[in-house]
Amino acid sequence: RHIEVEMIVDVHVPHTQEEIVHVPKIIQQDRITQQHVEIVVEVPVPMIQEEIVHVPKILQQERITQQPVEMMVEVPVPMIQEEIVHVPKILQQERITQQPVEMM
Repeated sequence: RHIEVEMIVDVHVPHTQEEIVHVPKIIQQDRITQQHVEIVVEVPVPMIQEEIVHVPKILQQERITQQPVEMMVEVPVPMIQEEIVHVPKILQQERITQQPVEMM
C-alpha cells in the first residue's frame, strides 16, 4: 500500500545570519503496518479452595506408672504356750518345841 506524505518544515531564520537548510527529499516507500489483534481464549482454571485445618500438636511426656504388687511374706510368729504353775504359798507358823530337861 502506498501513502503519500507531504511534509512542511517551518524553519526560523535569524535576520542577521544566513543559514543553509537541508529539506528532506520525499520518497515514496512501502509501509508495513502492524495491527494489534485481541483474541479472547477461555482457559479452564482449576478451582482452588483454601481451608485452615488445625492439627493437634503431639507432645512426648514421660509417664510414671504405679503397679501395685502383692507380696506374701512369711513372718515367724513366736510360739507362746500358757502353763499354769502352782506355787505354794509360804505361811509363817509359830512352832513350839519341847525339850526334855533332866533335873539333878
